[in-house]
Amino acid sequence: MISTNSGVERQLSQPGQRAERRSSPSLAAYHWIGANPRPGSVRNISSTGAYLVTQERWNPGEVVSLTLQRVGPPEKTPERRIAVQARAVRWGEDGIAVSFVLPPGADLRLWQSPLKSAAEQNEPEDILREFRTSAAIAFLHRICPSSTDEVRRLLHEGLSNYRLESAVEIALKAEKMLASAIDTDNLHANRAIVMRIVESGSWAEDLSNLQYWAGLLASSCTAAADDQSNLAYVDLLSQLNSIHVRILAAACTKGSKAISGLGRISSRPISWSAAELIKITGCHDLIKIERDIEHLSELGLLETRQRSTFFSPIAESKITPTSVGLELYARCNGHRGMPQGFYGLATPISPLLANEL
Repeated sequence: MISTNSGVERQLSQPGQRAERRSSPSLAAYHWIGANPRPGSVRNISSTGAYLVTQERWNPGEVVSLTLQRVGPPEKTPERRIAVQARAVRWGEDGIAVSFVLPPGADLRLWQSPLKSAAEQNEPEDILREFRTSAAIAFLHRICPSSTDEVRRLLHEGLSNYRLESAVEIALKAEKMLASAIDTDNLHANRAIVMRIVESGSWAEDLSNLQYWAGLLASSCTAAADDQSNLAYVDLLSQLNSIHVRILAAACTKGSKAISGLGRISSRPISWSAAELIKITGCHDLIKIERDIEHLSELGLLETRQRSTFFSPIAESKITPTSVGLELYARCNGHRGMPQGFYGLATPISPLLANEL
């Protein structure tokens, strides 16, 4: 065995400071060599590190990327795996000990749930949930340091498992959206918006709603961190269910767009047959669809239209998104600028400015 004098190994080796380690036989750790995944089993794991049974022998201090998941072929579903950075600490006869290199603000808490048995907490799914929660906390800490304590309490103590998974997914999706942004590390969000999105979004019904909440969080991040304009859109999105979201998305993506003389974006009316609305919404109850369209109109997201006879099934309906609806859709897709850019339109130049040019 080759040892190292690194501070990490000394920290893990000092009596009384080593985090509790447990065995999780069904947990695997993949590392990648080029495009080829190399599996390794996890002999034991703690909140600070793990011992991997593997033929690899990374040099002490070397940082590698690992993907934790349940034993089996590499997972394609993001929710069933988590990527972590780990630093090699020491070699063993059959593997290598590593310490986790967690991002600033991360708060990994394995084996600390008072509501679960030890066996439940040793399951890969529970371990992955804790790692994903830690990653979500780290991201929210990065975009809004002032919310860190409140976020930790909410995600560790304030939400049911169902709502926790939704909140974590929103944060991780938003992080992915911002990954390609220019100067992404210097983008920050207002604390009130961050907390409202995490709390309200945790009630989301399905993946499409989660994606919209994530987009709203991503579009809330600016260099100044003082933009509170998305608060109004948080209120609107919190009043939409999955069918509302599908109708709004269809209305905002199909119609041709234009810019008025005041610089407001608008859309031409779109006619939908009953069969098309059923396909869009996934609902066969035309009366319910009619009510959902009316709800979007009452919120100011669709233009007001002539109401159908009460409880009369709709054969065809004209749907026109308002400028507010169009902007909400753009922001829910992570767009952080004027909505004209999202829809591929150039902002018109005023006549006075045109004369000067």
